[in-house]
Amino acid sequence: MNEKHIKKLKVILNEWNPLGDMASQISDLDDYETEATDILFHTNKKNTVEQISKIIKAVLEQAFGINVDNEKSVAVANEVHSMINAK
Repeated sequence: MNEKHIKKLKVILNEWNPLGDMASQISDLDDYETEATDILFHTNKKNTVEQISKIIKAVLEQAFGINVDNEKSVAVANEVHSMINAK
């Protein structure tokens, strides 16, 4: 995990915005930086897309008390998997 990965994941999470309208109610959201850091902390090159998807769901659901869409979580997990495995 490095700053470049955190920045990229923050952009991905902001584009997705899993909180929807609730995002404006969270004063310390900081473009999902804490959640991006947590997701990447628990992710490594050996993780499958499915495992990364589960990590994404667990982090976001625990952080915000929301239900995360499975399909969107898998789509984001694909991006994360590609990002951390890029050479």
